[in-house]
Amino acid sequence: MNANGFKTGTVLLITLLLAASLFVTVSAVEEKGVVRTDASKVQLELINELHGKDITVLDYMEKVHPEHIAGISESAKKNMAAQKMKWWGKELSPGEKSILTPAVSVIATGYTADWRTIHFEGTCTASGMANPPSYIYVEAFLIDTETGNSVDSTSASSRDGVWSITAPKNKLYPDNGEYKVYAWGYIPYPYYADDEDETNEFDFP
Repeated sequence: MNANGFKTGTVLLITLLLAASLFVTVSAVEEKGVVRTDASKVQLELINELHGKDITVLDYMEKVHPEHIAGISESAKKNMAAQKMKWWGKELSPGEKSILTPAVSVIATGYTADWRTIHFEGTCTASGMANPPSYIYVEAFLIDTETGNSVDSTSASSRDGVWSITAPKNKLYPDNGEYKVYAWGYIPYPYYADDEDETNEFDFP
C-alpha cells in the first residue's frame, strides 16, 4: 500500500470510529433515566401465579418488578397501595381518573413480524399536567389465548420527566398458536392514573 492509500484508510477508520461513538452517545442520552426489563422465567411464573388475584399495584410491583420502583417516593407508593391491579382476560375498564387526576392513555400493539418473530409492545402516555410526570410505567404482556397465560412480558419505566414511554420486544420462535397483547401503564404521583389496552387475537405463524 502506498502512503496516500495508508493515509486515506486511516482517515476513513477515524471517521467511522467517531461516527460510532456519536451514535452510542445519542443512544445513551435517549435511554437516560429509563429502566427496562424483559421478564425472566421466574418473573413470568410469578406473573401467571398472581394473574387474576385481588392485589394492589404496589403488591404486584414489589413482588414482580422491584427494580422499577427502587427509590420512588413514599407518597407514590401510598397511591399505588390504594389501587387494585388490572389483569387481562376481563372486560377493559376506564383508567383510574377523576376531575383532579391527570389522564393516562395506553396502547397495545402486537403482530406476527415474520416466520420466527412476534413483535409486541405497550406505550403509556400522560397528559393533563403542567409538567411531565416524575414517574411513568408501562408493561406489555404477550398472551397465549388458548391457555390464558402470559408467555412473555416486557416493561419500562422512567423517572426522568417524560410524557410517554414504550416497552417493545421481539419474541423469537414462539409456539404456533393464537396470541394477543395486553398492555397496562400508570403514573403514581401526584395523583394515581392508569389505563389498559389489548389487541385483537392474531395467529402465529
